[in-house]
Amino acid sequence: MGNGMTADVVYESIFDIDYDRLYEMGIRGLFFDIDNTLEPYNTAKPSEKTAAFLNELREKGFKVGVVSNAKKERTETFCGNVIPDRVYNAGKPLKKGFSEMCTRFGLTSSQVAMIGDQLYTDIYGGNRSGLFTVLVKPIDLSLEPPFVAFKRILEKPFMRRNKNVSKKN
Repeated sequence: MGNGMTADVVYESIFDIDYDRLYEMGIRGLFFDIDNTLEPYNTAKPSEKTAAFLNELREKGFKVGVVSNAKKERTETFCGNVIPDRVYNAGKPLKKGFSEMCTRFGLTSSQVAMIGDQLYTDIYGGNRSGLFTVLVKPIDLSLEPPFVAFKRILEKPFMRRNKNVSKKN
């Protein structure tokens, strides 16, 4: 599993990840972040493309959920019927949200991948929880609130490490 703020693998987007390889590795659960991972920041709900893609992942045998620091209303509105399994106010990078979703899915941490666009919350939290971590490029940085933009500045020194991580690890 990844270490600290270094992801196990890095991809451009959720659509580029080698999910067959993850399945071969024993990964059965996929935890996604919402904003700038699944859709641009503050998008009301998943696009048809994203919704269809998540259904394809379920058909391949994955359990799919959202682990988000967003408030209940935001998370519930976004996920709706498309992503019934979700944890809001997850407290990433703390372990509680990851642990809650693992328990709900009946999976151990070694059977789960956390997929997200932020090092401090998604990757560091996933690594602390023993998950396989997948860093994706943020979809649209221009829409992020100032606090998230500030965190991105703090992440920059660590991003160099992640540029050296091959997507074929």
